[in-house]
Amino acid sequence: MTIVKDYFAVEPILVEHIRTAMADEINEVNTPFTIEDMLEAANNTPSISVIYFDDRVGENVGNGKLTTIYQQWLIVLCLQDAEAQLQNTNSIRKSADPFIRKLLDTVQGFDPNVKGYKSFKRTNCPVRLGGQSSFAYFPFLFETQIFT
Repeated sequence: MTIVKDYFAVEPILVEHIRTAMADEINEVNTPFTIEDMLEAANNTPSISVIYFDDRVGENVGNGKLTTIYQQWLIVLCLQDAEAQLQNTNSIRKSADPFIRKLLDTVQGFDPNVKGYKSFKRTNCPVRLGGQSSFAYFPFLFETQIFT
């Protein structure tokens, strides 16, 4: 018996939740397919990208018919700061601070209210922050337990 009727049902809800909660802070919310696609795009900063990252599979029960699955969503804050150059990047981190705190408040514990999905929890992110002169991206990984 499958509880989840749409495997990616939380994506538009998560995107709209971020877009609404951070409307005063960001210019756009994008949904690229991968982080590589995000880096190739012209990001209108400050912006946020929401990327389906992967599934983390937990325990199996019932002879493997029931599996605990955690759907992982990579949420990436993109910022540009002309003062941040290769030798001195602390200004972009200072600029990022209020955006990061607001993003974490927005997504941590967010309940999408979709049957079969639990609230979002932050987890260790395998993608490291990065950037180039005057541009930086700050990735955060969140997961929601789903019941299939």
